[in-house]
Amino acid sequence: MEYLGQLLLIAVAIGIGWLICFIQGRVGQTARAIKRGGEYPKSLQYLFEAYDAPTLDSFIQELEINQHTVQLHLSIANFFRRKGEIEKATAIHQNLLSHPDARIKHGEQLTYELAQDYMFVGLYDRAEALFIELAASRQWRKLSTECLLEIYEHEKEWGVARERALTLDVKRDRDVQVRLAQYCCEMAERSMRRKEYSDATRHLREALMYDKFCARASIQVAQVCVATEQYPEALAELKRIEQQNPMFLSEVVGLVKEICEKLNERERLLKILQRMWELQPSAKVMIALSGALNENENTEEAIEFLLGQLNAHPTLGGVKALLVLLVPYADPEPKRWIMIVKGVLETLLEKNHSYLCESCGFSGRHLHWQCPSCKKWGVVKPLPWV
Repeated sequence: MEYLGQLLLIAVAIGIGWLICFIQGRVGQTARAIKRGGEYPKSLQYLFEAYDAPTLDSFIQELEINQHTVQLHLSIANFFRRKGEIEKATAIHQNLLSHPDARIKHGEQLTYELAQDYMFVGLYDRAEALFIELAASRQWRKLSTECLLEIYEHEKEWGVARERALTLDVKRDRDVQVRLAQYCCEMAERSMRRKEYSDATRHLREALMYDKFCARASIQVAQVCVATEQYPEALAELKRIEQQNPMFLSEVVGLVKEICEKLNERERLLKILQRMWELQPSAKVMIALSGALNENENTEEAIEFLLGQLNAHPTLGGVKALLVLLVPYADPEPKRWIMIVKGVLETLLEKNHSYLCESCGFSGRHLHWQCPSCKKWGVVKPLPWV
């Protein structure tokens, strides 16, 4: 039996060896046929992924560069880039660029692909130089400029990004308008950290000029107003959000409370929160409104409000707010249990994801004006009932 098993293993090994030689022979024949006739089946671009790496390398060495094979070379290079084998992809692109016919007929496309290779591995200086060169081309201007913007965003060179974005179709391209506004907001944020409030205001006014629906710009203008003790002006700026995007009203609840406390206007805070609740109900507004009712000595009304809303929108934050209101009415032993439950809720709330990207589905606990996943601007929105 052992002798028979060894014979079987030898037979299988011979079969596998014959199959590999057969495939490699067919690959060599295909490459030589392309050399002779200059034609290749289009389906080959989709089938080359079935070959193992040594076979594919052999195929590339056999494959001549001519007008019929450039796109196949590019397909193979893109395959290597997707697999993370950038050295192989770069070698193919550089080899194609060194070939006179390929460079004359496909030079810009090859330059773009080589720049993508550099960008993939973080060689941003090399990629930037090539993309700037391509930006002079009418055909490749938009694509190369968008890649340059990605580089400047990664490097946080907001001023350079702004200048480059202005070379695109600002009047008709909504994506460019959003990007420009966000770049200005980023520059304003830097100015605010340095307490250069006049510069920050200038950047934010420019942001609203590019995108009048930019809620981030209005929020930051209000923050500048608070920093410079212009509290009524801050409230006026925050009111813009009602028309820009009411979903972000929940993000300014804390700022509104701070402003009304500075102005010592509890009644005004209550009215603002009630309007927010009418326009865009959310857990944050619900909790803030119940707290404002309680501070205005309307504790029973606040409790009834929360009980009514929790039936329709059960949220951990709402339950926690209700427990806080119930503590003064509880006996010592129930009060102890209430505090334990409140602590558990706080732990659970810390793990909650309160924001969602409308583009790619990324979720997180913090608001990102640029999605960390898909890198799009202004697509991460607050989840109202968390």
